[in-house]
Amino acid sequence: MEDLVERLSQLYSFKKDTPLVWQSALSKGKVREEEWEGVRFLRLDKPVHSLERGTILCEDGIVRGYPRIRRIINLTNGIRRNLTTAFHVEEKVDGYNVRVVRLCGRVVALSRGGYVCPFTTDRLEDLLDYEPFFRDNPHLVLCCEVAGPESPYNTESPPYIKEDVRLFVFDIMEKGGRVLPPAERYQLVEKYGLPSVRSYGSFLPEEADRVLQIAREMDREGLEGMVLKPVDGGRYLKYTVPSSHINDIRATAILLRDIPCGFYLKRILMLGFALRELNPADHTERAHLLGEVFTRAIRDAQELVLSGRDITEQFSVRFRKKQNVERFFSLFRTAPVDVRIKDQHHSDGYIRVTFERIYRRSTAFIRSSLKGATFVD
Repeated sequence: MEDLVERLSQLYSFKKDTPLVWQSALSKGKVREEEWEGVRFLRLDKPVHSLERGTILCEDGIVRGYPRIRRIINLTNGIRRNLTTAFHVEEKVDGYNVRVVRLCGRVVALSRGGYVCPFTTDRLEDLLDYEPFFRDNPHLVLCCEVAGPESPYNTESPPYIKEDVRLFVFDIMEKGGRVLPPAERYQLVEKYGLPSVRSYGSFLPEEADRVLQIAREMDREGLEGMVLKPVDGGRYLKYTVPSSHINDIRATAILLRDIPCGFYLKRILMLGFALRELNPADHTERAHLLGEVFTRAIRDAQELVLSGRDITEQFSVRFRKKQNVERFFSLFRTAPVDVRIKDQHHSDGYIRVTFERIYRRSTAFIRSSLKGATFVD
């Protein structure tokens, strides 16, 4: 342990009682040793002092975790209360978050928790031309959202992506954690031809009505929502539209025992706020749709179990390298996530894999309930 504490202290100092901080983190299981293709690094499994979960420490130094973004549920007053300068409005893409970074000479995609994502790292060369960027900017991190109908993590997808997955840069930050102001990012995105989230322009706080109209357009288009980013690089705000909340519930309601109840309650709450502000005339129609989404999912779950099947989600993805297929499913099992490979074959230069995520708790609850079991609420 002393060797590891010394290495941690050399890589990152808290300037006060550094060895004691790391000793405490190690004893509480907050630090994990990881390896990817010969590159060894330390991953923070939980926050340590001022460092976020998912922070990476390696011979290159530190790669900070991506900071959390505050959410507002009343768009107009959220803007007026929290923003004092001009701000950019950007699409919040419905996908999963990765940080693309050069780590000890290798470019990898890190999950929010700090794992090397085998799927995204495998597909990086398809998703962006990263070599010129990291050749000139080895100290920077591309913060990206990956989305599409062939995502291995999400069953939902933006309506404008018809196949496979796409990557969108939504922020660029220094490895030490400073997020570049939007204007600097826009320059780098244009210079290196990086795929980027859609920008709707910049606005002043008194133009909240114009932003409200953009939110209505996003709702009609079936998008997730927006992120508001002050031009001076201040604190970001995120906002999601009604269709996004209903889509989230539609995608997960069948997993009623594997998803915390708070997930649904929060989305119903946000839906109620958003409808009053954006589309009050749609309230009754959306309320009926919400009820139908819930009840249909529970009915479908019962039909699945009665037919002898498990409650599952199905995914179809494509890989370049066989070793990354193996790494991907090994990471799932470590989580642990119950998966079953249904098909694997080569096509058009890719290894195409179809697999299921199996939800045992939801299946068991539906089965026992159908047999008359009781539960305490």
